[in-house]
Amino acid sequence: MENSLIMIPSLEPDHKLLALVEKIRLHNQHLPILVVDDGSGAAYQPVFSALAQQLGCQVLTHPKNLGKGAAIKTALTEVLTNQPAVEFMVTIDSDGQHEYTDMMACLAKAQAHPDSIILGTRSFGKEVPLRSKFGNILTRNILRLATGLAIEDSQTGLRVFPRKFMTDLLAISGERFEYETRMLIEAQKRGWPILSQPIATIYIEENASSHFRVLADSVAIYSVFLKYLFSSVVSFFVDVIAYALLIHFLSVIDLSSIVIASLGARLISAIVNYYINRELVFGQRTKNSMLQYFLLVIVQILLSSFLVYLIYLILPIGDSVLLKIGVDCLLFFFSYHVQKNVIFKE
Repeated sequence: MENSLIMIPSLEPDHKLLALVEKIRLHNQHLPILVVDDGSGAAYQPVFSALAQQLGCQVLTHPKNLGKGAAIKTALTEVLTNQPAVEFMVTIDSDGQHEYTDMMACLAKAQAHPDSIILGTRSFGKEVPLRSKFGNILTRNILRLATGLAIEDSQTGLRVFPRKFMTDLLAISGERFEYETRMLIEAQKRGWPILSQPIATIYIEENASSHFRVLADSVAIYSVFLKYLFSSVVSFFVDVIAYALLIHFLSVIDLSSIVIASLGARLISAIVNYYINRELVFGQRTKNSMLQYFLLVIVQILLSSFLVYLIYLILPIGDSVLLKIGVDCLLFFFSYHVQKNVIFKE
């Protein structure tokens, strides 16, 4: 373990941080421990002084609260700049929720798989606080729907990063809790293996010491998907209204009228959707993005028209507008994946 380092981001810590480090020191006197004080203030300096002077920790301090993501980046910069012998950085939470044996199990797995990111993965039974359970399930399922990334515990604080990924990890946007989620998305984009290591599920005092801001941090974590959802809802209503008007004027419901109405409605909504997604959602102006986008639109139109007509023939539903709404809801996720990973790829 000589080539490894434990990193602990900390904001306004209590006795649990000291107890955590003391427990680590009972097992290992020499393992490097780096604590990043994320702007806790003067009142908490006795805790950080004790960590440095009595427990042999290196303490780095932010002048003000910058966020958990910023604290991890500070540690990554320190390792890359000043600690060339460190090949693996293990991040853990400061509230004592991670056991030393689990840290070492994750580290051992990282050393056996040095080209992977290791996640300490908890199980979510009845003993888990509702806020934590709900947040993890929500993030896990949104990640799966939005990116195809299947991770059991997407919010775990126990992670191991190999040195070879650290420079790229520094370049990922995000300074607070959303950074940990974006890190996983970026890892998938780059083809980095993400491996799970089962760990104990420990919540102390219902996770009361967590600094996670439910509304603000959740919005930051899900920001891209929420903006895409907003864009799609706006375009969806434009599309449905235009389709309803066109199908009304065409009078007869057959394949040709459905295709004509779909084409006209989608052309109008596609122009609206393209500019919203380019400017607000993905923020990328990749070469040929408009051409790629409208090719996607054509594929969606053909799929939507064919599926609406097919279902219309099979099911006794007289309103093709309702059928179109259902079909386009299914195509929503297909379109998101293509836009995020191909058309507006960073």
